[in-house]
Parts: sequence; structure tokens; C-alpha cells
Amino acid sequence: MDRKDAEPLSNVIRQYLRAIGAEARISEIRAMQKWDEVVGRVISRDTVDIDLRQGVLTVKFKSPLIRNEIMARRTEIIRKMNEAAGQAIVKVINVK
Repeated sequence: MDRKDAEPLSNVIRQYLRAIGAEARISEIRAMQKWDEVVGRVISRDTVDIDLRQGVLTVKFKSPLIRNEIMARRTEIIRKMNEAAGQAIVKVINVK
């Protein structure tokens, strides 16, 4: 391969991740990392567990009050999570 035909390594890695089906999971992990930023410190401290798979964000809380708050703000949180992720990755929030 000549230098002029060389492709940037980032493109090659992205193509590889897409080929093995890992690109979507990496996007989900990046979106979960935005949770603290999106919901704020108080809700973040009360979060016990968070998981995002195939558009379903499952979140578990210590407090029933926080759980109810998230249920009430579900649409807003989905919108903010997708904005923070830069793509429509969260479709539904399940609260436990």
C-alpha cells in the first residue's frame, strides 16, 4: 500500500468495530457515562445501578422518591441523554 492510499487508523478501527458489532455497545457505554451530567449530583448519588442495552436504559435507585422523580421526568431525561450522547440511543427508561 502506498502512502497516498493509506487510510487513517481511526477509520480502520471504526470499520472493524462496526464489522464485529461492537460499535453500538460502545455508544451505549458512552451514553451511560453521561448519566451524572444529565441528572445531576443528587440523583446520581442515589443511583445504585445503570444499564443501557438496545435502547432500553434500566436504572435502579435507593430512594422511592428519586424513583418517582425519574418516572415523572422520563421524557426529558431521554431527550437530554440523547443530546449528550450525540445520537438517539435511549428510547425507553425502566426504573427499579
